[in-house]
Amino acid sequence: MSVKSFKFVSPGVFINEIDNSFRSRTADAIGPVVIGRAGHGIAMRPVKVESFSEYIENFGDTVPGNAGGDVYRNGNYQSPMYGTYAAKAFLNANVAPLTFVRLLGQQSPDNDGTADAQAGWRTEKNDVQTVPKDSSTAAGGAYGLFIADGDGPAASNGLFTGSANGFHLGAVVYVQSGSVQLSGTIAGTASYGVQASSTIIKSDSNGNFNLVISGATNGEEKYKINLNDGSADFIRRRLNTNPLLSSDPGTFYATTSYEDYWLGETFEQYLRDKTLVSGQLVGFIAGISSGSAATDGPHQMKGAPSQDAIAGWFIGQDLGNYASFDAANAKKLFRFIGRGHGEWLHKNVKVSIEQIQQSNTTTDEYGTFSVVLRHINDNDTAIQVLERFDGCNLNPSSPNFVARVIGDMYEEWDNTERRLKRYNSYPNNSKYIRVDMSEEVVEGGLNPTLLPFGYFGPPKFADSGNLLMSSGTPAYTFLKIGSELPGYAGSISISSSFSAAASSASFFYPEDALRNKATDGGISDQTKAYFGFRTTREATSTAIDRSVADSHRLPYAALGNSNNVPTDTTAASYNTATSNIAGYSYVFTLDDISGSSASTPIYQYVSGSRQLGTSTTARGTNTYETLLDADINRFTAPFWGGFDGVDIVKPDPFYNAGLSSATDENSYSFYTIKRAIDTVADPEAIDMNLLSVPGLTNDTLTGHMIDVCEERADAMAVIDLSNVYIPPHEAYYADRTSRIPANPKQRATDLKNRRIDSSYGSTFYPWVQTRDDNGQLVWVPPSVAMMGVLASSERASAVWFAPAGFNRGGLSDGAAGIPVTNVSERLISRDRDTLYEARINPIASFPSTGIVVFGQKTLQARPSALDRINVRRLVIYLKKQISIASSQILFEQNVEATWNKFKGLVEPILSNVQTQFGITGYRLILDSTTTTEDLIDQNILYAKIMIKPARAIEYIAIDFAILNTGASFDD
Repeated sequence: MSVKSFKFVSPGVFINEIDNSFRSRTADAIGPVVIGRAGHGIAMRPVKVESFSEYIENFGDTVPGNAGGDVYRNGNYQSPMYGTYAAKAFLNANVAPLTFVRLLGQQSPDNDGTADAQAGWRTEKNDVQTVPKDSSTAAGGAYGLFIADGDGPAASNGLFTGSANGFHLGAVVYVQSGSVQLSGTIAGTASYGVQASSTIIKSDSNGNFNLVISGATNGEEKYKINLNDGSADFIRRRLNTNPLLSSDPGTFYATTSYEDYWLGETFEQYLRDKTLVSGQLVGFIAGISSGSAATDGPHQMKGAPSQDAIAGWFIGQDLGNYASFDAANAKKLFRFIGRGHGEWLHKNVKVSIEQIQQSNTTTDEYGTFSVVLRHINDNDTAIQVLERFDGCNLNPSSPNFVARVIGDMYEEWDNTERRLKRYNSYPNNSKYIRVDMSEEVVEGGLNPTLLPFGYFGPPKFADSGNLLMSSGTPAYTFLKIGSELPGYAGSISISSSFSAAASSASFFYPEDALRNKATDGGISDQTKAYFGFRTTREATSTAIDRSVADSHRLPYAALGNSNNVPTDTTAASYNTATSNIAGYSYVFTLDDISGSSASTPIYQYVSGSRQLGTSTTARGTNTYETLLDADINRFTAPFWGGFDGVDIVKPDPFYNAGLSSATDENSYSFYTIKRAIDTVADPEAIDMNLLSVPGLTNDTLTGHMIDVCEERADAMAVIDLSNVYIPPHEAYYADRTSRIPANPKQRATDLKNRRIDSSYGSTFYPWVQTRDDNGQLVWVPPSVAMMGVLASSERASAVWFAPAGFNRGGLSDGAAGIPVTNVSERLISRDRDTLYEARINPIASFPSTGIVVFGQKTLQARPSALDRINVRRLVIYLKKQISIASSQILFEQNVEATWNKFKGLVEPILSNVQTQFGITGYRLILDSTTTTEDLIDQNILYAKIMIKPARAIEYIAIDFAILNTGASFDD
């Protein structure tokens, strides 16, 4: 400060204090955003992880593809998920957190209504389905195999007329074009051999049927099948369970691999519980939805985005007269809704309520309970806990209020503002679920003694149908299809030469198995038994029922409100497309637990027993407390209704070939990726310094990535180029050479023609090969390797050092964070020159030194310091750090002392970067020449920072002089 600032009147010592020791708050470590598919995890929302172990916990491990197996039931792991490798490559450096956005199918509210524009899937053929009794010319759709016992009575003409136990859906077969039929002898005393749909056929004495699939491509395929999962002829062992093989022949797989159909849901445990998997059985095939876009019904999952699985409603105990008790009218307390996991949640997780305890004090009437998320494949003697929340209650003012303990926040996408909006009050503490509370509970309007005592089961198709008898030579028995069988829009074609006589029968859709006795599964301590939802094969078994999640796939792509969760317990609340949902399949409550009057009662579940006065809580002077005092205080509920919103006949539903000429309105996959990019566009919502969508090569979307980063001005996009390497999930080629469709010169020309001029983007060439932990070799796009190189370079030096060369870009030496064993194309010197001139950074392979990143240009066409990655990342770093430091003086007085404080915050940052060779010099100007009086009047502080970035050595020129023997080196 100049002495002119002091006012000298009389002699003395004048002191002014200038505090330049203010410690600058450095920004938290900032890492990249990676967008892509993953095995599971929260989708379409940014999730930050600090380590690869945390990433695995949230999203699963790397996925190399080619998993095969039962794809419909276990999920699509057929193509590599490049985002998982990019996350691993970066996080292995342990330099900064990574934010991951998992993709699940979405659709624009303004979509044009075409099949490609709508999220989800359906069978391909659009002909209205009719199923003639003896024809294989029917169009595609979903066909149900219905099973009954073989002891039904015969009509006067000797035909089977029905079973006392009705017909039960055992399996669903999806056909792209053609029909499904049973071949054999018509059920009844008449001996007619026939091959037809909708004709009741006898099995052999072991429950085996002859199933015939007549497809347009492969013709007639015959299979011997049954519904006994212990048999070699079990239907899932005999039929194709991979929907991907039914895509257009030769598109993703060899034509010889093509199948006209795939097997969907099977309900073998449900049939086993009905004793319908062996012995003499009868069955028939009936269409349950067509492939027509105009008549899409059940099992045609088009037209809705991904949907969260839910569990609930959880209901309270009965506090009234048992004689008037109806579990369906019990008070709803709360339910659990997934946080964006799609189908994975209902396939892998169940929820238990345990340690239910009434209040033990007169000062607080609210009781407590625990919420435990368990793996669906555990059993009550070997529990696998994913998360648990103890000591929960229903008191809205308590710190242990269940919504506060678990969290109730959710986010919805605003398509107008292009951002996520957050709703509700309590932050989510669960990785899997959020709580949806009943308004009565939130408002404190329910009896405080209420506790979770049961739950509403999943929705259920209506049980209905008619048999239509036909006479003739031979005579046939048909299922009358129409409004009686929910959701099917077509009808059975019956020859007019037959006169029909109707005969009624019942048709049932699968329901959950519930625990019967507390001692089931070998439990000796009854207080350890969880009543409600059962996931074991038999009541007495601890073996897992592999079909348990199939009945929790809803037959429609969407249920409920705009947030895709059902709004109430009634069928009418679902939506107009689901008018054939017959409410909930069951309502479980502990009030229906009965125990004998013996000194050591065996507790068991008997539905309706409370209303009959025979349950434990209804007998004598007993109350719900009687059951809780006996420690019968736990039950389990399923999740149901999750939906991924993607096309399941594509190995990668977001494959680049499917994005050609795509827009938000005509492609759900394009809209999904663009929305994911826009999710991280706001710098105030998401911190990032890099953006990558590994494997994405669509010019429009990669250009959008660069635009987003340029608008944010604090991140750089690492993009991949098209037609460098075409992986198997993009197209089928018999020879590997066809997977490299063009040379470096063509790719350089293509990029030049895009006329990109931005230092906020970069790209590399070619693809590289990595080795997965299981030893499988996987080709990955160069952006994957660069995530590791950028991270390891930052860890070894700093962001302003070039992520290239043998010191920091040696892929063979581990710079990528994952093993790199090969390149898709070996570049010669001329290739590298061509690429680098076009601002494509080569990845070179040298015989003696291995694979190395051999360039670090940005996509900026104009020559400047910012046409290099290290300088662009340096400037991004400085802007971010100085912005955070500057925020500490916002709203302070705009006076010289504050200016000095600003200098004290910023100077150390610049000095530190200079010391570490990021800049060779700098100058910070903040005085009255920058912050003028006019700016002060506008509440503005204006500073200038000038820097000289340190440049990386990219070219080395050396003169070798050859001298005569007598020459002096000093000359």
